[in-house]
Amino acid sequence: MTHAPVEALVEEQTRRLQALAGAVPITSVVREATTVIVEFQHPRSRRPLAIRFRCDGYPLRPAAVDFVEPETHNDIGASAWPTDGEQALKTTSNPRFICIPGVREYHDHHGQAVPGVHSLSLAGIFHQVLQALEVRG
Repeated sequence: MTHAPVEALVEEQTRRLQALAGAVPITSVVREATTVIVEFQHPRSRRPLAIRFRCDGYPLRPAAVDFVEPETHNDIGASAWPTDGEQALKTTSNPRFICIPGVREYHDHHGQAVPGVHSLSLAGIFHQVLQALEVRG
C-alpha cells in the first residue's frame, strides 16, 4: 500500500532529478508511484543506461537502487549494469547491488543510515553513481 506522504516526497525528488537534465547526461526521468527511473548516458562511453530507485518507505527507509534495461525498464541481469571494477557497483555479487551510502543495499551491508551523515537524496545518489562511472567506469 502506497501512502500519500511518501509519494509526495518521491515526486519532489523526481523534480530535483528532472532539474539536473541540462547539467548531467540525463535523457529521461519517469516516476510511477514510488519508483523512479532515470535514463542517462554513461559519462565516458555514452552507452544508454537506466537506474531504478524503488522508494517504498522513503525517506525512513533508503531507496533500493539498481540498473535496468533502458528501453523496457526491466531487470535483464548483469548486461544492464555498467562496471566500475567492483568498487561501488557490485556486478559480480548475488544479488548485484550499488554500494554507496544512502542506498538501501549499502545500508543492508554496512548498518543503518544516519540522518545528517548519509544523504538519502535521489539526486545525490545519482551524482555519486555518475562519479563512480567517470572515475572507474
